[in-house]
Amino acid sequence: MDSLLPVSPDLLNAAQAHERIQALEQELRQVRAEARTVEARLGQLVNHLQEGILLTDHTGHIALVNERFCALWELEEPADYWLGRRWEEMAAVMLPLAADSVMFEQRVHALRAAGQPVFNELIELQDGRVLERDFVPVRQIDGLNARTLIRLRDATEYQRATEQLRAVASIPGQNPNPIFRIDADGQVLYSNTAANVLHASLEEKDQNRLFTKAQRLAAAALSQNTPWQVDVPVGASFYAVFVAPFPEEGYANLYLVNITKRMLAEQELNHAKDEAEAAVRARENFLANMSHEIRTPMNGVLGMAAQLGKTRLDTRQQDLLRIIRTSGQHLLSIINDVLDMAKITSGKLEFEQTAFNLCDSMNEALQPLMHQAIEKGITVSGTLLKESCPLPWVLGDPYRINQILINLMANAVKFTERGGHINVVGRQVDSTPETLTVEFAVTDTGIGIPESQRARIFEGFTQAYADTTRHFGGTGLGLSISRAIVEQLNGVLTVESEVGKGSTFRFQLALPRTPAVVEAPAMSSYNTGALHGRRVLLVEDNQINRDVARMLLEEWGVVVDEAENGQQGVDMYQQQLYDAVLMDIQMPGMSGLDATAIIRQLPDARQANVPILALTANAFRADNARYLAAGINACLAKPFEEAELYQELKNLLQEPNTPAVTTLSYDLTKLRALSHGREAFVGKIIRSFLANVPVSIAQLEAAAASGDWQQVAALVHHIKPGIESLGVREVAGALQQLEQLETGHGTEARPLHEAVARLVAQVKRALHELRQELPANS
Repeated sequence: MDSLLPVSPDLLNAAQAHERIQALEQELRQVRAEARTVEARLGQLVNHLQEGILLTDHTGHIALVNERFCALWELEEPADYWLGRRWEEMAAVMLPLAADSVMFEQRVHALRAAGQPVFNELIELQDGRVLERDFVPVRQIDGLNARTLIRLRDATEYQRATEQLRAVASIPGQNPNPIFRIDADGQVLYSNTAANVLHASLEEKDQNRLFTKAQRLAAAALSQNTPWQVDVPVGASFYAVFVAPFPEEGYANLYLVNITKRMLAEQELNHAKDEAEAAVRARENFLANMSHEIRTPMNGVLGMAAQLGKTRLDTRQQDLLRIIRTSGQHLLSIINDVLDMAKITSGKLEFEQTAFNLCDSMNEALQPLMHQAIEKGITVSGTLLKESCPLPWVLGDPYRINQILINLMANAVKFTERGGHINVVGRQVDSTPETLTVEFAVTDTGIGIPESQRARIFEGFTQAYADTTRHFGGTGLGLSISRAIVEQLNGVLTVESEVGKGSTFRFQLALPRTPAVVEAPAMSSYNTGALHGRRVLLVEDNQINRDVARMLLEEWGVVVDEAENGQQGVDMYQQQLYDAVLMDIQMPGMSGLDATAIIRQLPDARQANVPILALTANAFRADNARYLAAGINACLAKPFEEAELYQELKNLLQEPNTPAVTTLSYDLTKLRALSHGREAFVGKIIRSFLANVPVSIAQLEAAAASGDWQQVAALVHHIKPGIESLGVREVAGALQQLEQLETGHGTEARPLHEAVARLVAQVKRALHELRQELPANS
């Protein structure tokens, strides 16, 4: 009898990884359930408020609206009807109800354009009612996606009461609301019965606070001869105080109206807001941890599989290795989809801006899927974009744009049976000197989509049929991700389908043109020998990942020293000169960022400026920006390809005087591309930068020195476009970290001061060097 084949250790590792994934998926489901509970509680609370609430997201769609808001505007449709619709649709229904529709429309657009909070603004309606509106721009946690919160109250009775207060000012003693009369010296000349009752109900400390505040309000109103209206706390209650000055008589009247119920409702809405934000943060933290926990072992699995592939294997072993690598890559694509979906729901989907050939990029992206279709027995035809587009160079994110077409093509292959057909068409729709508009369409002869399900297929984790995953696989995220990418690029993704006959997905994009970039010829082998003889310190707490990195580095002739944690890495680094450091970020005890901070503060300049490459299992670009701001030179996400690691190290270790690296701290390539060869335009931008930025830099240093981080964020936001247009190097991480302070999500003070110092030093150097780009007579 033949003996049983031994179980491969690699297969055991894959099984363990699968068990870990199942556990993580269970944790993800639990977090989602908790998030839904918080959302449900928020919805119940909002619908019980006496105020109308409307929240629009950064795309202008209605994210939250309660029934009270619809009732105040007397809208026929319920709140659920408006969810997901653009705010302009609702505004169009409101417009005829306003007493002055033209002024109402102009004011709405003015508020949204200004982006500044406005409180207690009155809206008069044709039916005689008066609504009071608060318009509050609200920032998301990442500080990049603005939302707008509108709070609405029926102020009809309040306005009538205010008018009545004015009407009965001559008989204040009969007024049911507290009234005080205070002269310029702060003396109380008169208080009515209601004021005396209020005074008697307060503790002594609250009485003193009330009169101190009243005296200040009266003095301010008299000195400026201007009426005031403010909300103030009085004991355990809140009052709206209307201050009417009478300068000729030498006193001011203060009229108080109890607004405690309104203020408590607002506070409840805010403790709800905090819970919702906490749920979002919990989800983001979980996803970051999940990314780390999965990518770390996946780096070991795929890295060791690559090393195993370099050994002599028989045919069966090669098949087993192919299964391991294919399964690993499939698992990695799933976690990438889940992370992308999380970024979309949090408004954090990231886009790069780089020059690329749209035809070549999308053609290369489709090649693997076309081979899959042919292997499945599906015929493939198409029309290449280059047949109608002679100038395909654009500015954008090739990875994200390719992702759309890859998802559509992958679905076509998945849902089309053997003997079917797929047709892919790319064509130029419009062309101007500044913009290229293209359309792509993918048509298949697959199972088709029922009309009732066509809207749902673009929702996250949703597929057209209940048994789709069982029959065809997949997470149901591809179309949702594709639609989000298209919409963020200001395009539209549509579908036409008939059950049993197939589907057509198409989208149009308008992309900015850019001059063609001369690409370096592809090398037959990435290993050029440039790393041979270099000494590198590898700081990584995971033994398998250290083995993977060491095998690769030694294969390239690199001398490798290993440290198992951050503290050991710092100790070893201070005893030996290294050409570069490979730094893991998440390690027990001293993290990679802490170790980097210590290295950057060493007294020896050569040691302090060593190139540091972060090997991170986190997949969020916001994390990379934080790493770069902390002094990391470059980041490489796990699991990585051999060529990626080689190229990153090669770039970091190139001598400064070699042609491949410029010593200047700026790069005018992007500016010159935008100028279309007009050097006068380039000079104009440089002169503006030289004239205006030094003042902003001085203000930035002063704001950082005083700890005014909100002002720091505002200044960075102001100078960022100029810095990016002139390609000032190595400041992207510092810019993003400091700009995010506007929403209060900054890190500790020391990293912030370091980020400011790094940004200021680089900009000052660029200012000095940019003068050389101007003609002598400028």
